[in-house]
Amino acid sequence: MLSHRALRSFLFVPGTRTNLMPKALATGADAIILDLEDSVPPAQKEEARSLVAIELARSPERLTFLRINNPRLGNLGKDLAALAPHSAQAVMVPKVEGARDIEEIDARLAAHELDVGLEVDAISILVVIESSMGLRNLFDTLSHTRRVRGAGLATAEEGDFMCDIGGKWTATGEALTYARGKFVCDARAAKMTWLVDGAFMQLANEPALECESQLARTHGFNGKVAVHPRQVKSINQIFSPTDVEVARAQKLIDAYREAESRGRGAIRFEGMMIDRANVQWAEQILSLARR
Repeated sequence: MLSHRALRSFLFVPGTRTNLMPKALATGADAIILDLEDSVPPAQKEEARSLVAIELARSPERLTFLRINNPRLGNLGKDLAALAPHSAQAVMVPKVEGARDIEEIDARLAAHELDVGLEVDAISILVVIESSMGLRNLFDTLSHTRRVRGAGLATAEEGDFMCDIGGKWTATGEALTYARGKFVCDARAAKMTWLVDGAFMQLANEPALECESQLARTHGFNGKVAVHPRQVKSINQIFSPTDVEVARAQKLIDAYREAESRGRGAIRFEGMMIDRANVQWAEQILSLARR
């Protein structure tokens, strides 16, 4: 089974434009999302499924996400037929409101794994929360099956979630403070690997993208969606520890280990008291730096 790790950037490629894959891969995005949903007009869904199937079949060395249409639309079988006979793929499920929305997907993926000889739960699910109801039910949804390994929050300006809560988007994120906080707590409690902040739609506003990405990282997200190749570099940079953070983390661990060897459980470090919890934080920073 593919070893899963935190991912910083998820770059969308429309299912009808898989010819863009070389350019998408050249951006350095940690993951590519082949899209069958919003970026594909209804009349082109079948063409997109065929093109995506070809692309997934030749990408067994890298993890690629397939964003399907919401199963309630009735085309789940057609969308999942694009999957390849390997485990280097995951299914992104939009507009999830509860565990029932992923039950049929889970069953179909299990059947696919059995048919092609993959391990049980080899293909992961990443759910996307786009409504208040979805956010309310998040922990139960994430805990429903082991193949759910990540979640995304649709934080886009004037997007589905913002419309649902009746909020107003700002670069400083006031309307999403509670949503981001609850999302992260539920996802961490459910032991998710991928915690993904939503798309930033103002393509020419790099400072605002950096501000929103930093805000998401501050809340506890470990990655963000990119809707254009130019966004990947900033997202990767912000969701990676800085050299200063890495150096401080290592220094903190070294200081604590030295004090621990002398029988001390809490010490003063750079003007603050630290204990085992601070060491765990520092270890997380070093782990992110090694990925």
